[in-house]
Amino acid sequence: MAATNEEIIAAVHEFYSAIIQQPYISPDALVVPPPGGWSGVNADELRERGKTEEVIELLRHLPYLRNPSRNEKWMLSPDTCAIPYCDGEVYRAQMDELQPTPAHCIWLTAHDSRDGTDLLLDTEACSITEWSMLEKGLMIDYAEYEQMDIADRWMCYPTMPVVDFFKLWQARWDKLVWIPVPEPRRGPAAASWRYQAIPGSDEEAAILVSGDEYEPTDDEDDGSGSTGSGAEGEGSEDDISSNDDEGASTTALSDQELDELFDDAYGEAAEIMRITMTRS
Repeated sequence: MAATNEEIIAAVHEFYSAIIQQPYISPDALVVPPPGGWSGVNADELRERGKTEEVIELLRHLPYLRNPSRNEKWMLSPDTCAIPYCDGEVYRAQMDELQPTPAHCIWLTAHDSRDGTDLLLDTEACSITEWSMLEKGLMIDYAEYEQMDIADRWMCYPTMPVVDFFKLWQARWDKLVWIPVPEPRRGPAAASWRYQAIPGSDEEAAILVSGDEYEPTDDEDDGSGSTGSGAEGEGSEDDISSNDDEGASTTALSDQELDELFDDAYGEAAEIMRITMTRS
């Protein structure tokens, strides 16, 4: 059964509430809608782009991460920036050319570089699709993908039910699969990113089901293995640690839950996709 709008809103809120516990996104960034919904959503522009009233109404009631400024944007994963529709922002018009989408679908994030991920919410299927400019994670053969109509290509990327998707991404934050290292000298939302494991790999699966604490390797101590928006030739000397404050959210997935999440995302190709991502 597909999730309801209330369940979508709750899943987004739970995810944002968890990741602001980490020492990167300011807790004050999380904003929730007033009882009547956000008045700042740019409904006219969204209608001009062909989005349904159901999409607009859902955007009016979602929680958001409010950016420090127009030029400073919080990232949910490496080079993947949240779009605060509550403040009148709208996804880039260029996306309608790069990847046309149905009227009932809406982009929740924008890529900050070609390495970023654009998250597409399907309000009818109540699912999230991870679209990539670099065509990462394709679920079909590339030759077949190239032959498809561009308007249908978004359906070839990993897709999960909304609740399961945010559960997986929350686990990646909680278990420090990816780690944003704040760089306040460059701006309040600036960060470089480090990985314990490549998302979708067997190494990641082992981390998500384990109860072990993260310990940086010698390479990571030396500053290697970082990615994202760090300044060239500049590294962080701060230690990376989880937030142990009382009330901080933690997520541990069982083997069965992890299998279900990856099966939802990759289907019969789950194991092949793990191997492919590990080698990329």
